[in-house]
Amino acid sequence: MKNKELRGILALIVVTALSFGVIAGARVLSQDMAGGSAQSGETAAAEEFDVSGAEGIEEAVRLEDGGYMVTVRQAGYAGDIVLRVTFEDDAQTLRQVEVLEQNETETLGSRITEPEFLDQFAGAKAPVYLPGMTVEAEGSTSGAADTSDESAEAGTTDMAETLAALEGAALNDGTYEAVGEPSDGYTDQVSMTVADGKITEVTWDSVGEDGSSKTVLSENGEYVMTEDGLTWAEQSRALAEALIENQSLSFLNPNAEGKTDAVSGVSISVNGFISLAAQCLEQAAGIAQPQEAALELEDGTYQAAASEASNGYTDQVTITVADGKITEVNWEAVAEDGSLKSVMSENGEYVMTEDGPTWAEQSKALAEALIENQSLSFLNPDAEGKTDAVSGVSISVNGFISLAQQCIDQAAGIEHPENMETAEAEEAGAAEGTETAGETASQNGTQVDGISGATRSSTAAVTAINNAYSFLQTVK
Repeated sequence: MKNKELRGILALIVVTALSFGVIAGARVLSQDMAGGSAQSGETAAAEEFDVSGAEGIEEAVRLEDGGYMVTVRQAGYAGDIVLRVTFEDDAQTLRQVEVLEQNETETLGSRITEPEFLDQFAGAKAPVYLPGMTVEAEGSTSGAADTSDESAEAGTTDMAETLAALEGAALNDGTYEAVGEPSDGYTDQVSMTVADGKITEVTWDSVGEDGSSKTVLSENGEYVMTEDGLTWAEQSRALAEALIENQSLSFLNPNAEGKTDAVSGVSISVNGFISLAAQCLEQAAGIAQPQEAALELEDGTYQAAASEASNGYTDQVTITVADGKITEVNWEAVAEDGSLKSVMSENGEYVMTEDGPTWAEQSKALAEALIENQSLSFLNPDAEGKTDAVSGVSISVNGFISLAQQCIDQAAGIEHPENMETAEAEEAGAAEGTETAGETASQNGTQVDGISGATRSSTAAVTAINNAYSFLQTVK
């Protein structure tokens, strides 16, 4: 009996000791986990700066572990972009760039959130700039990827004069079309019908390089600007209906950012629509538009390729110029395995329809038409990228137009910031031995790469970073 009692007491002592051990271990583990969480969380601010009056700067702090963190807002293509930019102690070397908010085009401008774009800023010296940009005092940027206030003001004045001239003008019956320049991977197109001297039908669409319609994409949920509010297609239709109702463009009266409050629910920039609709009205009114200036082309062979494949193929265009004239054009589409669409279509391996010209025949027809016209304006594609300007051509020509225009621009000495080579920058870096491949000796700062086809989104991100850098120079 006594032995049983003794064993019971010993068992109780062991259980009690184990309980205390478990409790103590849990406390240690809890402390370790808490410590780990603190280390993995955001660094606390040691000092907060006054950002009142600083345009676009929402928050700026000095960090306890050294360095600075600035939250900055900048207008992008489809809305504001908000970045959190972290600097080292020198307030110039970038530690990290994060995108907190953005509503840019899916799979295009939205790619500013991807590591491929953001990681290039780590360790870079501010100010940063895209190819074709120049950096000025305190990080401001200008150049091919930017638009000066003077040019914007001049453009606004010209458009105001155009709209004033169109006010009350007599319109001839017919259907009129106008096509804009490619922007962020899309080309705006406006079609207008006039009957009995009145505007009766208006269509505004934006066509991607692969021939996709922004109207269709937005209706299918593949192109989303915001979770709430009208879709792009709904806003486009609302603008068209408002123009038919007003029989004039002057009522839109957009602000500096191209936004208008004249049409309920429309939050997108309407400048592109106004410009193209005005061109249609000028055609209907018989107002002569300036003839397309003949570009002086330098002899040579020029090439352009699509930034990414579409349906498994990558478009490529080559143009040869001799004696200032386009003498040879080749449009090809290359598969991932290197096979050529022209060869496959001639061999019967790539068949679009049982009757009608093959892809290779249509490609050659387009090339010959460009040589004959020495310009792309004659093609005038519709909303689906189709044209009736070349007999037998039924495929979308948007991809061809975009790449051929790049070749012509190269021959004319017109540089596209998103396509410029960085060879000069790399040479400068190698010569100095201390600069990165994207950094040049010609100006302070670091050159970075933008998202191909999304110049406006890339420029907005770079501008935001430079604004954050400029602000720090005033407070550090």
